[in-house]
Amino acid sequence: MTFSPKATPAQRLKAVERLIAELKADTRPILLGPWRSELGFESLYWLPFLRKLAAQVPGFDKRAAVVTRGGLAPLYAPIASQGYDLYALRSVTEVRRENLYDHQTTGLQKQLTPTAWDDAVLADAADALGLGTVYHTIHPAWMYWACEPFWNEDAGLKHLLTLADFTPIDKPVIQGTLPPRYVAVKFYHRATFPYPDAQVSAFVQQTVANLAAQTDVVLLSSAGDYDDHGDIACSGNRIHALPANLPPEQNLLWQAAVLAHATAFVGTYGGVAQLALRMGVPSVSFYQAWHATAHGHLSLSSWLSKQTRVPFLAGSIDDSHLWSQVVGGVVVQREKEQVAA
Repeated sequence: MTFSPKATPAQRLKAVERLIAELKADTRPILLGPWRSELGFESLYWLPFLRKLAAQVPGFDKRAAVVTRGGLAPLYAPIASQGYDLYALRSVTEVRRENLYDHQTTGLQKQLTPTAWDDAVLADAADALGLGTVYHTIHPAWMYWACEPFWNEDAGLKHLLTLADFTPIDKPVIQGTLPPRYVAVKFYHRATFPYPDAQVSAFVQQTVANLAAQTDVVLLSSAGDYDDHGDIACSGNRIHALPANLPPEQNLLWQAAVLAHATAFVGTYGGVAQLALRMGVPSVSFYQAWHATAHGHLSLSSWLSKQTRVPFLAGSIDDSHLWSQVVGGVVVQREKEQVAA
């Protein structure tokens, strides 16, 4: 399959229809992935894209095996009966090197084209799972190419909904022992939230301190260099961290499970906030400056929030003081009424 950047939205939809017909023509295994890209795209687009395909191919879930990373295969349970972790096949360094190759080739950390490296990973996964050497492959490039007109604003939401099923993601089983009620927090550096930056640093420390004064806080921190972005460290009373010795093939699953059972998420606007929304967890996320990210992702998140009635608040740290000025008294009064009741 050639993923032509000049293909129209209609041509891309037709190509996906042909893919579905090919999958329905036999009963061969279907390998999904390998996914080694951003968490936001995985939760907002890749999982919904696969779920839409699965609904149109009889027996898809029993034939499919997914290769993702960080232990997130359980998120694919309704789509793929088997999973294999990328970090069980390749080291963190090798994965990051391949992502760097993508970035150097296209200027983006996105799997826009299947690579020989990806093909070798899938072959190793197929061997480990006993699937043989003849199977269908659905590479993430399919999703990026098919959905691209939406976030590039060449096509609207109708195009995306033809390709994606936004059934909420099942909450993974919680890992470890946690406080009975807590807010999950993950502030990290990215283009829209630069760190170290004096304003960003002061905002993060004050925000986390405010949260810890009201409830327990669990940091979705990464012990190693497994995530796409570096975490911003915080500490203090009622602030808890994940175990420091998590292996890479369990790291993201722990974070997802803790996030799934939190009362809310607070952190940097991006993939973790989007995963929270997809699992039904209210979130408040922030950016400092809006650049180097498509507004379509925020628009989709806002639409999903309205459809599912899961709060998703995202805004600039420069504007955040207005929230408390406008609704602070209302929130305090509501909390008093709840305590009294």
